Amino acid sequence: MPQSITLVPYNPDHQQAFQFYPLPPDQLEFTAHPLELLKNDNYSRTPVTILEGNHIVGFFVLDTGNDRFFYTDNPNSILLRGFSIHPESQGQGIAVKTIHALPTFIHRHFPQFDEVVLGVNERNEAARHVYLKAGFKDEGRRYIGSKGQQYALHLYVPDTIIRRARPGDEDGITKVCTKGQWFTYGDIYTKQEIEHIIDRYYTPKRILKEISDLSKKWNGYYVAEVEGEIVGAIGGGMTNSKIAEIYVLYLHPEKRNKKIGSQLLEAYTRLQQEEYNATEQWVSVEKKNDKGIPFYKAKGFIFVKEEPANDSELTSSHTSLRLKRALD
Repeated sequence: MPQSITLVPYNPDHQQAFQFYPLPPDQLEFTAHPLELLKNDNYSRTPVTILEGNHIVGFFVLDTGNDRFFYTDNPNSILLRGFSIHPESQGQGIAVKTIHALPTFIHRHFPQFDEVVLGVNERNEAARHVYLKAGFKDEGRRYIGSKGQQYALHLYVPDTIIRRARPGDEDGITKVCTKGQWFTYGDIYTKQEIEHIIDRYYTPKRILKEISDLSKKWNGYYVAEVEGEIVGAIGGGMTNSKIAEIYVLYLHPEKRNKKIGSQLLEAYTRLQQEEYNATEQWVSVEKKNDKGIPFYKAKGFIFVKEEPANDSELTSSHTSLRLKRALD
């Protein structure tokens, strides 16, 4: 099963791994080796190690010093420098996944910053392509550095963070799924039916297990977090080698119509495509769910068939719509 990407502050235990980190000359032309960067213990610089599972696969530095102002005028920005991926781990999408994980790391360790900036040499087109693919923007600013012209690229840290759930999130996920269940089905299911579904699927004990026990059939939860509060959750899995399913997607009722659901679905779809090679995605929606059906249709899902609701113990009189979409 694919391993998740984690960003952690560098500690000396990581140094041995960087002794065996053979960046080729064509990459060292544009970025420094981690060991060289670690020699600079400037207080403004925070070295960060990239992990895939428990394996060290990359490195970068976050810098709050004045060099960032070559690329932006924003005092709440932080500079990304010295980014590299171990040669044996290149070409596997790790750089893009790292950048996708960066806003969460910034929120946890540098909450006062709302922008990440970097400079990429005009001759380093491969790196520029990766940064733009991962979400950085080129707003036209340029800087002439010691090795030539640099493109200034910008990644804005959103107020809403979309990330993989981790132990400790179970209470927040339980709360948002419970509120979402009542809000969505309060006029569709009976009180007893809703309570049964919540007791069966949305308890802290079960959700904690589902956070930790990942597989191809269950890809885990992603959450939306605003100012430290979980306001949305999504989960799904693979039903065969190429077919993905969304099993659950709920928002706090007060956070609807803020594009959070779209962000959750986009991030989870990216997970299912990149880590599980999904080419098609399915979802079941209660036939009377006039909140969910328009959302999924707007995302390109099309109706395929009707079938009885999954939980036959109490909801056998209800009908689900099976919707699907192709994934590019």
